Amino acid sequence: MPFIAENEEDSAALTTVIRDSIWLALLMGFTAGFFILATPLLAAVFGVTDGTRSALGVYPLFIGCHAVMVSLSASATVILVALGRNRTVFVLGLVHTLLSFILVPTLVLGPGPFFGMGLAGAGLATLLGSTITLALTWFTVRRIPVLEKLSVLSGSPSLTGMWKIAKVGLPTGSTLLIKSVSLSVLIVAVARIGSEAAAAHQFLVLFANLLFFPSLSVGQSTVPYIAKAAKRRDLAEVRITVFSGYSVSVPLTLASAVALWSVADPALSVLTHDPEVRAMVAALLPLVFLVALFDSFQVVSGMGLVALKRTIPAMYTFLFCYGLLVLLTFPLVSVGGLPLLWSAYAVTTFGLLLGQGSSFLRTSAKV
Repeated sequence: MPFIAENEEDSAALTTVIRDSIWLALLMGFTAGFFILATPLLAAVFGVTDGTRSALGVYPLFIGCHAVMVSLSASATVILVALGRNRTVFVLGLVHTLLSFILVPTLVLGPGPFFGMGLAGAGLATLLGSTITLALTWFTVRRIPVLEKLSVLSGSPSLTGMWKIAKVGLPTGSTLLIKSVSLSVLIVAVARIGSEAAAAHQFLVLFANLLFFPSLSVGQSTVPYIAKAAKRRDLAEVRITVFSGYSVSVPLTLASAVALWSVADPALSVLTHDPEVRAMVAALLPLVFLVALFDSFQVVSGMGLVALKRTIPAMYTFLFCYGLLVLLTFPLVSVGGLPLLWSAYAVTTFGLLLGQGSSFLRTSAKV
């Protein structure tokens, strides 16, 4: 994103940067998708029964493809934010949320003439939502005047340019990979409990993602301003911009959590008829809200590091926090099931909050 913002007036350089960023997004998306697709194989290694693995069906395939769509959509979103189209990003985020609320109950339960697909429907709904969002995002990108006549999708990438972007973008992309791999391990661990726990876990992840996207949009919107302030070596403005991001993302997350809590019971009744699954999800929603609250802080700090082109600390923070979670996942599930696992997930995001925040303070001090 900083590279796009600083090359807005240079069409040739802008075309190269965008093309190189798309190739990097594809690389990271396919890597994350591969690990997700391999979930059933990993489950077999860790002793998950054939019946439970079979119950996953095509769900890993849908979520693996979803990872690719999200990566490409993220690269397009970066362009929009870097070129000052923050309102467009916000609207696209709302559209994605609306699609999730429509597609998930429709494909999972199949109300009216629709055929209910269960867990496969949840995966398909996720994939369709991300695919539609990707198409809409790239449509809006192509309508930006400075990009209308640029052929950003043709030609081969520049290895030098890719490496320059990769030094900033690859560590950031690695955080997505680390999180995806870690959540895959969590799915395997939860699957050993039973199909009800696995279903409840996926609904909890869905709700956590819905609460995370608004904070991510807020964090991304701060990057161009931080990058420009850093170029002027204005430390005060760099930090004020990040603190302003907190002042928006945190209340937005809290308001979203209150809204979700108010419709939790009817929403769960639509999503599943299994009373055991509904009870597990309802009981663990406060932990989901806690995860989302911590994420609303850490993602803004993380975007500050992106703007400063110093993203390796973020990668180390994710590797340390999620690495500990992965190491403890199976013992935690064996001892305390889903409640203890999601408590550990909340502790993990709090660790990200501390790590990202401290990294930003140290890095910004060098501006």
